[in-house]
Amino acid sequence: MKGNLSALYSEYIIDGVRMESTPGRMLRECMAPDAVLPGDHEGVGTGAVIDETIDMMPGSARPDSGRIQEYLQYLLAQDAGDRAFCLGHPSFYTRLRIASAVIDSLWTEGHFRLENLLISADWTWETSSIGHMAAFYASAEAASGYIYDLGLTLGGFSFTERGRQPSLSARITGLSASSLTGEDEEPLTEIQADSLRITDRRKCPDTALPLPRSILIYIPFDTCAHRLGGSLLERLTGPANDHSPEIRDPDYFIDCYEVVRELVEDGIVLSAATVADGGLLTAVGRMCKDIGATVDVSGIVSSYMENDIVKILFAEIPGVLIQVGDNDYDYVDGQLLLQDIAYYPIGSPCRKDGKIAVSHSSRSDVAAILAALLYGQGPSEGED
Repeated sequence: MKGNLSALYSEYIIDGVRMESTPGRMLRECMAPDAVLPGDHEGVGTGAVIDETIDMMPGSARPDSGRIQEYLQYLLAQDAGDRAFCLGHPSFYTRLRIASAVIDSLWTEGHFRLENLLISADWTWETSSIGHMAAFYASAEAASGYIYDLGLTLGGFSFTERGRQPSLSARITGLSASSLTGEDEEPLTEIQADSLRITDRRKCPDTALPLPRSILIYIPFDTCAHRLGGSLLERLTGPANDHSPEIRDPDYFIDCYEVVRELVEDGIVLSAATVADGGLLTAVGRMCKDIGATVDVSGIVSSYMENDIVKILFAEIPGVLIQVGDNDYDYVDGQLLLQDIAYYPIGSPCRKDGKIAVSHSSRSDVAAILAALLYGQGPSEGED
């Protein structure tokens, strides 16, 4: 492997159009003004990088709602850390990686806000194939825009050549220096600055506690529609000519993050999981792997007016799945409604058979769904 600064600082011509900026310049805009990277300069470009955009693979696959359990077992066996870059959906995949890394920080001990986080992005790339450098440019452009819109600080980035499948690693590396020293546009008081901290320890576990009367709440962090393009499920079923989720609502993400972070710090969240790779049901499967769960997605189906249950369960829209006690539900409900955040009580953990059961019905009333969870009046149709 070797670093390739020319890939970062050369001009790009994609599909015959000269791009306005270089990847390195776009990414630098998200860094602190005084940040310095090794070998960081604009004069290392070696002419223009010329490439073509990869088109979506044609296909007519139709995921089968009768195979939900089969899909779930496949996805639970996947290692998200080894997931190859999705060249056909570079912008979506990039935003998903960044969103996933940021959401993971919610579960850590400490006291911080979203704008205090320092994130890094590292591309490991195969550069010789047609479409790969166009996908890298789209990825760098999406990363720069999304990080900037979320108010994060980019702590560093790199591009490394490797003759294998391209990959992108995004991770939170700590808190930005400006947030600790009070040099933001709205300076922190000395007491607030001193209290900011982040650790590598979890505040709440990633597996559900065996409390039958607790509630699992799903909170999507974006308002986009459910699509399966670029998803792990698509890798199994084959392409279906479906677009990927358009993760483009950073303001909503920020609102969701801040409310959930307060719930975590206050100890309201009993356990939690990040919803990203594999979608909602995969997160449920990992969170309740030892105790099972009953999941009712009627509220999601009604809210999105999406009749394809497979898309609801496996579309990779970034979000969270949290477990709260039934006695804390009213408080959580109030906090989420106060910020106009959509949330869905989807069930409760603990089944005698230890399985993940999925159901949905025509009911759309959230109160009715909650009553079913608390009093055991489960839906009678659509169970898998």
